[in-house]
Amino acid sequence: MKKLISLVLALAMILMVGSAAFAADTTPAFSKKMTVKGLNDGDEAYFYQIAEWVGSMSYEQDLDITGWRAIDPFSTYLMPDVMTMILYGDPDNNIAPTGITPDHAVVLAPLVNQYNVEATYEANVGSDGKAEVTATKPGIYMVLVKPADANVLYNPMFVSADYVHDSQTLDVADGYGDSTAKKSTLKISKKAENSKDYTGDNAKTTEVGDIVTFTVNVTVPAYGAAFTNPYFVLKDTLTDLELTDDAIQVSDLTEGANNDYTLVKNTSDYTITFTQKYLRSLKTAADLTVTYKAKVTSDAVKAINEETNDVMIEYSHDPHNDTDYDVQKDTTQHYTFSIDASGLGNHSSVEGLKTSEVVKIGVDSAGHPITQKTENSAITTTNTWTGPLEKAVFGLWKNSDSTCEGEPFKTATTGTDGRMTFSGLDAGTYYLKEISAPAGFVVNTDIHTVVLAATTKSVKVTEYYDPADGKWYSTTGEGRKAATYDTDILDTYSVTIDGEEVSEYKFTNENTSNSNEIKWTELDPVELPCQLTNIQGTQLPSTGGIGTTIFYILGGLLVIGAAVILVARRKAQD
Repeated sequence: MKKLISLVLALAMILMVGSAAFAADTTPAFSKKMTVKGLNDGDEAYFYQIAEWVGSMSYEQDLDITGWRAIDPFSTYLMPDVMTMILYGDPDNNIAPTGITPDHAVVLAPLVNQYNVEATYEANVGSDGKAEVTATKPGIYMVLVKPADANVLYNPMFVSADYVHDSQTLDVADGYGDSTAKKSTLKISKKAENSKDYTGDNAKTTEVGDIVTFTVNVTVPAYGAAFTNPYFVLKDTLTDLELTDDAIQVSDLTEGANNDYTLVKNTSDYTITFTQKYLRSLKTAADLTVTYKAKVTSDAVKAINEETNDVMIEYSHDPHNDTDYDVQKDTTQHYTFSIDASGLGNHSSVEGLKTSEVVKIGVDSAGHPITQKTENSAITTTNTWTGPLEKAVFGLWKNSDSTCEGEPFKTATTGTDGRMTFSGLDAGTYYLKEISAPAGFVVNTDIHTVVLAATTKSVKVTEYYDPADGKWYSTTGEGRKAATYDTDILDTYSVTIDGEEVSEYKFTNENTSNSNEIKWTELDPVELPCQLTNIQGTQLPSTGGIGTTIFYILGGLLVIGAAVILVARRKAQD
């Protein structure tokens, strides 16, 4: 019995050793590092095995493709004939292997989301820009990247863990070693030009009625392969600007639901939605240009009127999530100005009050005000003036007519406070002259030089878009998407009359990190506004034109009458 037991144990040991040897022989240990380069710090790389080695005796043989076969669900597309062309080509007809082309990738990448495929390996990218994993299964792998920066999108990449056995490397195919990322960086920017700009500052300051040409430059990424349902929409919203009847043009693209994009245009906004057909057709990123024109429509009912133009893109950015969209934004500001208008902004000392640059008063022949009247300040309680004069009509001429001989650019009539309001002005030099005086006063024909001066400054702004209500906010919140951009805002504005500065307004962006609206910080008008006087008296006829003609006619008639009387008297004496 003991001998029998010893024999059984010996046989068992032999079988165990033999099985281990056989297993070691047929299923050799495998380890291969796969690397993707050219990524960004913080990216996440996902490796999906799409083909496996079947050429060793530890795997099932597939006689149609020697050594390799696609695995589910990628095998629904990578049929044996497709795999053969990818890996081996057609030697009999001198056709080289195709490798995995962008057209193949277009089909393969969406299968990940369609079938909820779990990644075989995952890797976080460090500062060296590399994603590295160690494969324990030989095969071909597709790499999809979730970018840390939503402005960067990656094309699918393909790497291989070549099967090595008995010092013999069985390559998957040429070119599938380590891979370098191909990526698109989304960009959106906008500029404005005004051919009639009074100051030539590229529409930073404008006047009502100006036609501004806007150019939007945007990069559309090469979605083609990585996204099942790519989404890319450009939205442009204007405030105190109105789109003209000119066409909105997208460089080299055609409009229409079955072509490249669809366009919805309203009075003060438009939306361009790029079709999935177009987005999926892109093999490389496309730099597009959108051009259109808009008219400045709103008079500056405030001292400074701010026209804004916000453009944004909302787009797919995560190949694993079809409904998570990110955003980018750019904004331009344009300013029109007024003389003697309401204050701007929500500053407690300005809201509801008027600025005070110029006032009309009546004086007697000695230059003393006709009446004494004290007005509360437009900005502070210390500004006072005397003798406001109502119903004086003034004209404002542009720099090209310093003599004020032609038709005025704008006219205004003084109110009960003696002020005149000129609205919708560009920055620049103007000339002011009285056209007619109130009854009982003499017109003052002096020409006054008025200079409106403005400066802007560049600020970096971060705003937060809420997809739930489609609005932008200055603070972050649940579900909100951040967008950072550079823009120019008003820095200083001043009014000078006849070389004397009558008002100066300074602004700041109190929250430069999250607001592009100008804020009042310092309002420093002079103690008194510029006083323009009318002398009390009877208006004499003008010294030119019809005025002198009347005098000549009356004088001539008097002379003729006197001569007639003289002749008649002499005849009577005779």
